[in-house]
Amino acid sequence: MARLQQTDGLTEEQIDLLDLVKEFVEEQVLPVATQLEHDDEYPTKIVEGMKEMGIFGLMIPEEYGGLGESLLTYALCVEEIARGWMSVSGIINTHFILAHLLIQHGTEEQKRAYLPRMATGELRGSFSMSEPGCGSDVAAIRTRAVKDGDGYVIDGEKLCGSPTAPRRTCSPCWSRRTRARTASTRT
Repeated sequence: MARLQQTDGLTEEQIDLLDLVKEFVEEQVLPVATQLEHDDEYPTKIVEGMKEMGIFGLMIPEEYGGLGESLLTYALCVEEIARGWMSVSGIINTHFILAHLLIQHGTEEQKRAYLPRMATGELRGSFSMSEPGCGSDVAAIRTRAVKDGDGYVIDGEKLCGSPTAPRRTCSPCWSRRTRARTASTRT
């Protein structure tokens, strides 16, 4: 299957990585995707293969054990994975979202605790977004995070997490941050 568009100016390293991902998709994803999809089975062998290739650490900086690749390289790899099976690209994309949040907003302690294990795929990122009555419409989320002292109290209901793995995930709960509750008086 030919790409709709070619990307010019890639380095030899990027081309080699994309060739490796393409070969993986051809040999490990395409032959089993339809059956796994019909059986509603988690693609454990595919995920293990992506771990071995370092896909879970593509965008994680080298100082935390990742490959430190560019967003372009990541996007091209995910495009190739999605060509094989869109559901598998969802696994890596939800992982990337959490890794990116940690890289951009995490403390150094959080980065050192989570990113090295995320880079290897031992710990995979996911998130809890869907709610009764609004599905995955983030603008309609009703779950609230209310400041309570040094922390937050989460108040709401979620349906399920993203499909990254049955265990070993790091999963934030999407919510709206609101001000602390204050007592009100009626007159």
